[in-house]
Amino acid sequence: MSVSIELEPDAVEHPFATMMAQLLRQNLDDHPEKVVVAKRMSGRVAIVVTDLDMAVTLRCERGRITFHAGIAGIPDVMVRAPSEWVSKMSLIEMTNGRIRFPDPRGPIAKEIAAAEREGIIRTHAAPTSMLLVLRLTEVLSIN
Repeated sequence: MSVSIELEPDAVEHPFATMMAQLLRQNLDDHPEKVVVAKRMSGRVAIVVTDLDMAVTLRCERGRITFHAGIAGIPDVMVRAPSEWVSKMSLIEMTNGRIRFPDPRGPIAKEIAAAEREGIIRTHAAPTSMLLVLRLTEVLSIN
């Protein structure tokens, strides 16, 4: 069974929402093992692209991911970053194993960690949302 990826009517003409939905669909098609991870995602993630003044919200409902233009509802996770860094996040290296995490030894992961320390990338999430963050990182990573 696959994951349903949908665009709300307000997101159909939103360039960032359509790009993110296409990236996610392609990534799940290329890496079918990530479908199981996507089916476990539950919650809302808002991604704000600071230099383009755009935002998108992913509403994840265990096998159904709906994209909204802007910030929709109350996000469990909010990521704020310039477009260059949002794109770079899809390149983050992941560890191998049953549970995959961003690989702290990877060059992209190191760059992203440095950008977070410098405040270029800002992530706001409650500790209870960390599984959602890890799962989203895995399904969006092309690695």
